[in-house]
Amino acid sequence: MKRTNDNGRIRPWTGLPPRPALSGEPRALLARAHQEQLALCNSLEEIADSLPADIDRQKCAYAAKMLEPLIRELHSGEESAVFRWVELNCGDDPSIAATLARLKYEHCEDECFAEELAEMLVKLGTADERVNAETAGYMLRGFFTNLRRHIGFEQECLRTLLPAGSEIVSADLN
Repeated sequence: MKRTNDNGRIRPWTGLPPRPALSGEPRALLARAHQEQLALCNSLEEIADSLPADIDRQKCAYAAKMLEPLIRELHSGEESAVFRWVELNCGDDPSIAATLARLKYEHCEDECFAEELAEMLVKLGTADERVNAETAGYMLRGFFTNLRRHIGFEQECLRTLLPAGSEIVSADLN
């Protein structure tokens, strides 16, 4: 299995098969990345809703394994294809450059938060009694709420910049 992705980042071993690279035109790529992230948000919300008594330990363990690599890979794809297209075609506008810088910063924050969340999900998955259910729920809700907000902002900002073709799916962000 390839140990690095196309950007040279080391790909952590997760026990999961490598995902096919995001490819295609920027609008379709962004739509697919948003759909996958929103599906993740829904899964994390189900875990949060199950706390404290009805925790699906297997779902927690799976989420812990795939959370970091999925977020990192989707963000990397957005930045290398979508943001790159915007930079090449609209990069002389300072407001667009500032927006892309903000989105990249939010990606970095999300990836750091995903790392902490994955550690907590591992503990939930192994029934570690040191995990406070209220804290776990707060972390989960903070992550998926922020990710949904980020996706909404990306859709709002990038919808008019990307070439016509596949539509950016207006996602149910609630």
